[in-house]
Amino acid sequence: MNTSIRDYLPARRALAVALVCLAYFATGRLGLWVPFTSGNVSPVWPASGVALAATLLLGPYAWFGIAIGAFLVNFLSPIPAVAAAGIAIGNASSALVGGYLLKRMAGFQHSLLRLKDVLALITYGAVASTMVAATVGTTTLFLTDVRPWSAYGTALRVWWFGDAMGVLIVTPLLLTWRELEKTKVRLGRIELFLLLLATAGSAVTIFSRIMGFSVRDDVLAFAVFPFVIWAAIRFRIAGTSVACFLIAAVAVWGTAQGFGPFVSHKPLHNAVLLQLFLAVIAITGLMLAAVINERSQAEYALRSLSGRLLHLQDEERRKLARELHDSTGQGLVALQMNLAAIRQQGSLTDARTSQILLESGKQLEELVQEIRTLSYLLHPPLLDEAGLESALRWYVDGLAQRAGMEINFHLEPKLGRLSQDLETAIFRIVQECLTNIQRHSGSSSASIHVAQEKDQILITVRDEGKGMPSESLVDASGTQCRVGVGIRGMRERVWELGGYFRIRPAFPGTIVEVTLPFKQQDGDRPADKGKARAQGK
Repeated sequence: MNTSIRDYLPARRALAVALVCLAYFATGRLGLWVPFTSGNVSPVWPASGVALAATLLLGPYAWFGIAIGAFLVNFLSPIPAVAAAGIAIGNASSALVGGYLLKRMAGFQHSLLRLKDVLALITYGAVASTMVAATVGTTTLFLTDVRPWSAYGTALRVWWFGDAMGVLIVTPLLLTWRELEKTKVRLGRIELFLLLLATAGSAVTIFSRIMGFSVRDDVLAFAVFPFVIWAAIRFRIAGTSVACFLIAAVAVWGTAQGFGPFVSHKPLHNAVLLQLFLAVIAITGLMLAAVINERSQAEYALRSLSGRLLHLQDEERRKLARELHDSTGQGLVALQMNLAAIRQQGSLTDARTSQILLESGKQLEELVQEIRTLSYLLHPPLLDEAGLESALRWYVDGLAQRAGMEINFHLEPKLGRLSQDLETAIFRIVQECLTNIQRHSGSSSASIHVAQEKDQILITVRDEGKGMPSESLVDASGTQCRVGVGIRGMRERVWELGGYFRIRPAFPGTIVEVTLPFKQQDGDRPADKGKARAQGK
């Protein structure tokens, strides 16, 4: 088995090297076609992005494929073979240096989910490592008399910036394009298609004569920028990379045909404008996508922590309720029995003492009842033993009696037992809604409706009170301007279960609407475990 694996790995690596060589050769030939290319110095060199991505994904042995591909690209162009070999060594070494800097010094992650990864790609991959290829390649061309030494500085800058553009445009695309496969929702795929179509259409409009005239104003090239922002917000790094690649491809093609805003000046000036345009689009889009992604991750971590705190709160409530019922409550009942026994010994006490004992017994009885009620409010045992309907019925009837409210409660019988998390969340949401109605709405009535619709549970709580201010209303996405702790807790419970939470005016009153995914009863309930232990399981 180990021998077969060792025999298989060299063949697999050889295939990977061949594919890298082919990809580099194809993109290198494409780079020589880019406008303003002179003496194998291209203002946009996509092969540099292929080389860096191959090094990051495959490791150092991708160097052979890069070197062979680079040599073939330049050998087939009108330059000496010695110059082609020198350029190939420089290009392959540049990819190795970039991969080393990113992996060893920056702790680089291929997903580019963090802003530090994007900044590292820009700094180490696009700026630092490409200087190796630019320096070695330019020096080789001048040593072999392909170009005059008087143009050394200009050629070095164009080569350097061209390789940097290739890294910024191609490397993120090759590293993250698989992320787009995760867009499985039909609406998401339609939106992605419309985004790419609009991006390509706007770029073609600017860099062609499709409208009957050619755009000549440099500033109008940035009309494609809103689509880059759209891609960054909705599809993060992967979407931004595809959008930037489309814009770059159309911009280079249109400029090569003599269309667009980057053909009105001298060739060197036009090349610099094209490079700056692509750099601004790519860097801004990638950084914006990374910042949005980091913010989303921070929000997710914060909400996950909030959900975990709610779980801990429920567990502590359950433990505290059990302690109040089993320990404190039982102790008070024992004390109540002792007082009753003393009162029965009437011959041993005078009238005043008997009256004090009687009053103490009544106060103790009220205290026992309050502790029992508090225990049930913290966590009703009926929720574990009999289910959601019995627990909610007990709570609604008790609140209606205590507060003098008329509460209409309806729960579809077909729901049956749900998962523990779902039953706890529904109970807490209804409890919080009724508490807010009692304290703040001034309504003398309320209605609660819990129903199942396909694979969802719909919860609606309504009152006929004075309503809520508009800044406190919560929409279906869970956003709001200002809410209290109770509403925030309900929203976090709903979010954790993957549901939707909304508060809207009812005229009069307020309506709270909650949608939760349907989950059947699980096997981890305390009551189920207690039954299993009782049966000797």
